[in-house]
Amino acid sequence: MSIRSAVAHRNLLYLFTLKELRTRYRGSVLGWAWSLLNPISQMIIFSIIFLKVFGGVPPRGNASGLENFPLYFLSGLLPFQFFAISVTASIGSVQGGASLIKKVAFPHEHLVLSILLTQLVTVCIELLVLSVTFLIFGHFMFQWLIPMAALLILIAIFSTGVALALSAANVFFHDINYLWGIVAQLLFYASPIIFVIGQVPSPFVNKWAAWTPTGAFVTASHEILYDNVFPSIERWAYIAAWGVAAFAVGALIFSRLSPRFAEEI
Repeated sequence: MSIRSAVAHRNLLYLFTLKELRTRYRGSVLGWAWSLLNPISQMIIFSIIFLKVFGGVPPRGNASGLENFPLYFLSGLLPFQFFAISVTASIGSVQGGASLIKKVAFPHEHLVLSILLTQLVTVCIELLVLSVTFLIFGHFMFQWLIPMAALLILIAIFSTGVALALSAANVFFHDINYLWGIVAQLLFYASPIIFVIGQVPSPFVNKWAAWTPTGAFVTASHEILYDNVFPSIERWAYIAAWGVAAFAVGALIFSRLSPRFAEEI
């Protein structure tokens, strides 16, 4: 996808995104409330498991002094779900747009980008609600939304790269969707969302959880929202490097396979 082509078809991207937003919860009684109920239900389940079943101790926020596992869980879950759901929904986007691909010339990447933008809107709504919850507990300042917005941009870049690669590959290898479901689960449990780094006895597990791509941005989200501290420059650079690398590789794979989409689907 050339920048000129993407800009020329920007209205198409807007229409794709608007369609995704309008149809996301069409026909459901609660509508967009489901975007909030899903993480809340997971928060309740994992809080019971962590606090009651395993007797875990909530981490203490470095600067905030907050000791609340449900808020710790949500501050890590929301950015991870942004990544995981974006990729999951994008994998079948090219096949879903088969009729358009066969009839109209347009940047095929817009099918993927529209889903990323839709999920970005969703996570922004979720984070605003979470910010209000933090404010109720008296441990949050809205200025922390600025570094959180920067973090979301980096996560979006990383997610776009992964989504482009997998959505293109899925046209030729339909097992990609099923394999990604397994990988997404592994990444969820390997990231410090339902456990606290430092409370795990193994130093290797602690280091692995903090410095995998998903673990790095989940940890950064914890630092911003829960601890109220600015992540280190090294962590920002690490997340940015993963984002740029993933985007470059994903865009290359998609551009190489895109000309063959019409005949394959």
